Amino acid sequence: MSPEERAKVFKALADPRRVEIVELLAKGSQCGTTIAESLGISVALLCHHWEVLVDAGILKKERQGQLRICTLDAERLREAMDMGAAWGEPQAPTPLKTNSAKNVRVKRASKSATGQQALSPTAKKSKQSIQTRARTT
Repeated sequence: MSPEERAKVFKALADPRRVEIVELLAKGSQCGTTIAESLGISVALLCHHWEVLVDAGILKKERQGQLRICTLDAERLREAMDMGAAWGEPQAPTPLKTNSAKNVRVKRASKSATGQQALSPTAKKSKQSIQTRARTT
């Protein structure tokens, strides 16, 4: 399953009402009116949630006469939950490259009215840290 498909499944399950629908259907297939009654919502609202879950591939909907029977695709749900290597052993973080004092450049602003060069706050910090490092070495 691609990361985009997995994200679509998780996005569909981000709504608590949809999670309730999935929990009901985990017990077995049911028709829409039964699910709507047990959740205390209208059939129209249930249809909206159904479409999102069907688009994500979690539910399968079929027509039997006038009833719409919905079935949970448990295998698809398991596949989405299986994160593969993400659930494996944690890996050590890669060390970040740090800038040495040689590579740090101090940005200078134009000269102020007094004739001295004005530094930006970032440049002042950089200059101070370079001077501190130079004193300690």
